[in-house]
Amino acid sequence: MKFTNVRLVGFKSFVEPTDFEIREGLTGIVGPNGCGKSNLLEALRWVMGATSAKALRGDGMEAVIFAGTSMRPSRNWAEVILSLDNSDRSAPAEYNEHDTLEISRRIIRKEEGTQSVYRINQKEVRAKDVQLLFADASSGANSPALVRQGQISELISAKPQNRRRLLEEAAGVTGLHSRRHEAELRLRAAEQNLERLDDVIGELETQKTALARQARQATRYRNVSGDIRRTEAMLAYLRWREAVEAQEKAAAGLAEISELIEETARVAATASTAQTKAHEELEPLRMAEAEAAAALHRLTVARESLDEEAARAEAELARLAGEIERLKNDMAREKDLLTDADDAVTALSGEEGELRQREEGQAEQVAAAQAAMNEAAAALEAAEARFDEKSKEAADIEARRKAATNNLAAAERRLEKIVEQTRSYTDERQLIEPTPEQAEAFEAAKVKFTAAEEAASAAEEAFQRAEEERAAAETRENELRGPLRSAEQSVTELDAEREALRRVLAANESEDWTPLIEMIDVDAGYENALAAALGDDLGAAVDDKAPAHWASIGENAADMALPEGASPLLGFVRAPSALNRRLSAIGVIDAADGERLRAQLKPGQRLVSREGDLWRWDGYTTYADAKTSAAIRLEQRNRLQVLDREFESAEESAETARREHAEASETLKAKQQNERDARALFTDARRALDSARTKLNELEREHERALARLSSIDENLSRLAEEKTETERNHESLTAEVAAFPDAEHIAEGVEAAREEVASARAKAAETRTAHNELASEARRRAERLEEIARDRASWAQRGDAARKRIGDIESHLSETVTAHEAAQGAPAVIEEKRKALLDQIETAEKRRNDAADALAEGQRMTVEADKAAKMADHEAAEAREARARLEAQAEAAAERVEEAKHLAHETCEAEPDELLAIAEHKEGADLPNRDDVDRKLERYKRERENLGGVNLRADEEMQEVSERLEELATEREDCDNAIRKLRTGITNLNREARQRLLDAFETVNNNFADLFKRLFNGGQAELRLIESDDPLEAGLEIMASPPGKKLASMSLMSGGEQALTATALIFAVFMANPAPVCVLDEVDAPLDDANVERFCRLLHEMAQETETRFVIITHHALTMSRMNRLFGVTMIERGVSQLVSVDLNKAEQLAAAE
Repeated sequence: MKFTNVRLVGFKSFVEPTDFEIREGLTGIVGPNGCGKSNLLEALRWVMGATSAKALRGDGMEAVIFAGTSMRPSRNWAEVILSLDNSDRSAPAEYNEHDTLEISRRIIRKEEGTQSVYRINQKEVRAKDVQLLFADASSGANSPALVRQGQISELISAKPQNRRRLLEEAAGVTGLHSRRHEAELRLRAAEQNLERLDDVIGELETQKTALARQARQATRYRNVSGDIRRTEAMLAYLRWREAVEAQEKAAAGLAEISELIEETARVAATASTAQTKAHEELEPLRMAEAEAAAALHRLTVARESLDEEAARAEAELARLAGEIERLKNDMAREKDLLTDADDAVTALSGEEGELRQREEGQAEQVAAAQAAMNEAAAALEAAEARFDEKSKEAADIEARRKAATNNLAAAERRLEKIVEQTRSYTDERQLIEPTPEQAEAFEAAKVKFTAAEEAASAAEEAFQRAEEERAAAETRENELRGPLRSAEQSVTELDAEREALRRVLAANESEDWTPLIEMIDVDAGYENALAAALGDDLGAAVDDKAPAHWASIGENAADMALPEGASPLLGFVRAPSALNRRLSAIGVIDAADGERLRAQLKPGQRLVSREGDLWRWDGYTTYADAKTSAAIRLEQRNRLQVLDREFESAEESAETARREHAEASETLKAKQQNERDARALFTDARRALDSARTKLNELEREHERALARLSSIDENLSRLAEEKTETERNHESLTAEVAAFPDAEHIAEGVEAAREEVASARAKAAETRTAHNELASEARRRAERLEEIARDRASWAQRGDAARKRIGDIESHLSETVTAHEAAQGAPAVIEEKRKALLDQIETAEKRRNDAADALAEGQRMTVEADKAAKMADHEAAEAREARARLEAQAEAAAERVEEAKHLAHETCEAEPDELLAIAEHKEGADLPNRDDVDRKLERYKRERENLGGVNLRADEEMQEVSERLEELATEREDCDNAIRKLRTGITNLNREARQRLLDAFETVNNNFADLFKRLFNGGQAELRLIESDDPLEAGLEIMASPPGKKLASMSLMSGGEQALTATALIFAVFMANPAPVCVLDEVDAPLDDANVERFCRLLHEMAQETETRFVIITHHALTMSRMNRLFGVTMIERGVSQLVSVDLNKAEQLAAAE
């Protein structure tokens, strides 16, 4: 398939329908920054199924719709249509009947969001169908052949893991990745389904057991339900009787209220009559007030009209005065125009007389010149006819002689060629006849191919086993890595805490004397007691030479015993003997006993608590508020001892974890090496198989070609023999024809004489034609001027007549205007007299209107009082009616309760109320029970039924249904288990296939990359390497290159231009591995200098010739533009709206050469 055209409608800045043709060779797109060039690339990616709005430089997919400008409104939809040439029938089967495919994508903005619609040849399809269509054509929205802005820089700075995507595109395994992911999703779903099936089966087994128990409860439930039915029937009957009694009581109350309603109605009617009379008397008063107000309003309006009329009269006087002045000016102007017209007519008449005098005698001169010109033209025509006849005769003879000579030479050359071809075919036939050695080589190649095929199969099985063993070893190593990390972390944390405590303790040590505190061990929990007892004395040494020290002076006397209940501190401390006397005089007690035992202390003794309280023999007392530095130091020393023990234990655990992890790592390394060895053997076996297959195919093709060539040679030798005989006969007849032609010199002399006669006649005809043309031209100019004079004179005469007419009109209009001005001067005085009379009438009308308003106010007061009386009477009547309504409502409610009781009887017992006693099995004539007793009895029965719990009356039927469902689920579980095994096998096969295809693609891309690098750099070397993992599917792609004169190094160590050119070579290497129908490069040449751009363009031309790919290059570089076959310019004349113009450079060069 070939890309031929892209049509954009409303896509981003291309609001108008725009067609972009994609033709063979190199197509350039140029234009200033921000004009929308990259939108063409994004339109291609979008129509091919791009789903990432971010990749299209938008926050959402609606960003591709034209957003509007200050001059144009936004659009609600956008569409891109891509046309493909399918004349080679390379499309999928369902579309292969069409010569042209048209893929379109339309997006519509709606309230709930946007929606894309894909179509192929007007048929709506899924997005996945479009993506697969382009994927099969080695293209697509994410194809490496569509290089956007900045992609070169991203490739340079990308991590090796991210660069592997290019290799996957070249290998075509992106589809395998998606299929593997889809298979893994299905596998997880199947495993979840299997778990759910196991859960459901367990639940159904439990349910089946429960149903058996429920069946036993059903019998008890039915008995209790019978008791409830009888009790409900008695309760329904009692409710019905109560409702009937309430209905009778409500009917009696309605009769009493009816009389009160009649009395209140009579009073309300009397008040309503008085109210009506008051309203009727009010209406004439209101009419009188309205008429007086209307009369006053009319007079006020008349006064305003007179004011306006006076203003109009003054304005009219001013207008008439201005009109008189304008008319006088117009009359003066028209008189000047009349004078100019008369002068112009006089001047034109004089010029016309002069031209008429020069016109006399001109006609005879023109006629004589015309006759001479006709005579010369006839002589020239006769001479040219004679020359044409001679020339045609000579050309015909020469053409026939030349054709016969050429045919004779061609026949001779053909005879020589036939002899040469016959000799060549004969020699070739002897060379290509099969030999016995070739047959033996062909059989040996077959045997070698069979052996290589068996070896490759065995190597593949060994590789699969090694891969499985490596995966198991990886799992084991991963399982042991976690415990090892935890153990090492514990060792590190304990060691860090231990070293910190050692540094803290060492910071306080004296360089000269060891303090006592460093020589004491105290039991945990007694640090505060020792610190409170000794305090700063712990800082002294035990050496007699120290300035402050403890000296040994023996034990305490027997009479220095501590109070009862106090334990000597010496029992909790291990210290030098010099301290024994002091420690034995210090007792440890509970803090609550300190005040009580303090009075029993002997001189020199003291008591301490574990919390740090101190009571001395002389009454000095301190309480433990905060830890002292000595207590903290003692606690730190104890903590250090604990940490030493914990560290030794943690170190042993970590060593065990290290040993186990090391063993697993060694095992993993061995398995990985085995896998690499097996992969290498498998790769070598595959290569050997490919080599054997290639050799066998070459021998088969050579044998077939040899047989076909022998047959072709025999046919050609037979054809050449027949052609030689025919050519010899033709050569003899052409030799005779050439000898029969006349002499060429005699014919040439006749032609030359006729040419000289034509030249003489042509000169005479030109001379007579020039003389005639000069005379005719002068006569024509004179006639044109006479016509122009006649038109000008008529025009000026017309202007004079018009001026005279306008002067008459102006004089008449001026007279009328002066008369009107004189008449308008008396209008203001008349208007003033009318205004004075009108003011007197307005004063009288205002008085009459005030009197009418006072009378209306009195009438309204009386009406309000009547309204209040009527309202009071209506209120009393309404209260009586409301009382009746309440009684009626009570009666209706009683009736409803009666009906509800009947309905309850029908609903609960399906019987009439008088039948309920029989259902309740109540004895006839016996007293009815109390309703409360019946309610309690019913509640007891219901509680009894509720205590039974949920009783399933269909337990037997449901047990049968559960059994059938268990059988169905067992079948489904087996199917699900089989599906899981198939999916796991499929995923393993996909991994194996992807790994092999990736390795094959790596070899192809690596070779292409090395070749393209040399072509771009005019030498040097480059290679690709798989790093970071032995598994190709997890490995990263590293680029190693050495431009001419430099060492081989990573691409990151190269200069910016070299990096860009190297990355370009990699992209083209991937492209060459699987060429796409179209390649778009968006400003790829931006970081390159002129020399590198020249190499880049040369490579593009070579690739365009080697492949059928059509290249589209978006560029700002003038050198790149000059190397394109055609250029498209993107402009933005109107801000925010892009337009496309094109120039075919090849056609432009052809036109320039033709001119």
